[in-house]
Amino acid sequence: MTSNPFNRSLDWALQGKYARVHDGGQTYEGWIERIHHGRGSVILHDVTTDEGEHLASVFVRSPGAITALEVGKQIEYRRVDDLQPFPEHPQAFDPADDVIRRCARNRYAGSFPVVRENGEILNGHKRVAAARRAGLESHPVEVLDVTDKQAHELYQIAHRSHEEPDSGEAGDTDDEGDA
Repeated sequence: MTSNPFNRSLDWALQGKYARVHDGGQTYEGWIERIHHGRGSVILHDVTTDEGEHLASVFVRSPGAITALEVGKQIEYRRVDDLQPFPEHPQAFDPADDVIRRCARNRYAGSFPVVRENGEILNGHKRVAAARRAGLESHPVEVLDVTDKQAHELYQIAHRSHEEPDSGEAGDTDDEGDA
């Protein structure tokens, strides 16, 4: 992986996805294993070319475009006032000043809070609070259609460090340091 936030997001969005990669005059469809940002290349497996030829693996040196073909995340804008904390989430926290500034400057907290269809926040409480403090009316979120039981399990996974007092940095469960 990389420390560049754009490249990291690109990796998360495409690694392990079935995709179409255009390389000059050739088009490949296959499973993305890795994106080499420094080399500007992609490694694909179980590949089919636009001529119907089947290849085991392909190293595409300079792709012109990469299109994910399988369903990815459902991202949509939601009104910040319509997002509510998960019932088990402790309410005593303040969002970091740098995240509030990022929200005010970019109209975006830096990543997508994860919410249920009903607007209940599973992960990203601090990012939503920062968007609220920055005066944003809406913010893009990842929307999951899950049952109550699934929501509870996902919340527990995202907030594991709240339950393990000796785990180190309590509350820092994702790359944004957001619970």
